[in-house]
Amino acid sequence: MNFASLSLSKSLLRSIEAVGYHEPTPIQEQTIPHALTGKDVLGCAQTGTGKTAAFLITVINDLLKHPIDVQRFAGEPRALIVAPTRELAMQIEKDAKVLAKHTDLQVMSVVGGMNFNRQQERLQNKLIDILVATPGRLTDHLRRGSLKLQDLRFLVLDEADEMLKMGFADDLEAVFEEVP
Repeated sequence: MNFASLSLSKSLLRSIEAVGYHEPTPIQEQTIPHALTGKDVLGCAQTGTGKTAAFLITVINDLLKHPIDVQRFAGEPRALIVAPTRELAMQIEKDAKVLAKHTDLQVMSVVGGMNFNRQQERLQNKLIDILVATPGRLTDHLRRGSLKLQDLRFLVLDEADEMLKMGFADDLEAVFEEVP
């Protein structure tokens, strides 16, 4: 299998090639084809095996294949990726920007330890396609109304087990209540 055989968007394939990915890793080979058909996927693999790229490729491809043809509003992402730590969320944001480089998709993160007001201002003034967030900061933005999840196409929980171990169950429940 190779990435070209997956019927991915040409702009996404261009980004994949630019990053230097040649063939899917085992976790990517096992998950991407299923996720591309719209199925829910649960993937478990060691760090460094390509899990992040697997879900980002799926999310980006789907958003490109299903453009919005109605008026969009700021603060309404189309995909939400939740990660347990600021460092992981920021790494996912960086990876998403690299894979979305040859597209018009907008990526942003909202994480604790960063300026809340700047995040809120961006959410209120810019269209965001992919939002990467930590649970606590995400629920802060939901409570303040700077973020709406009713148009979400994707919800990715990266390291869900770690989020539960870290005590984020209530925050995740608050997110689930907002997701269609």
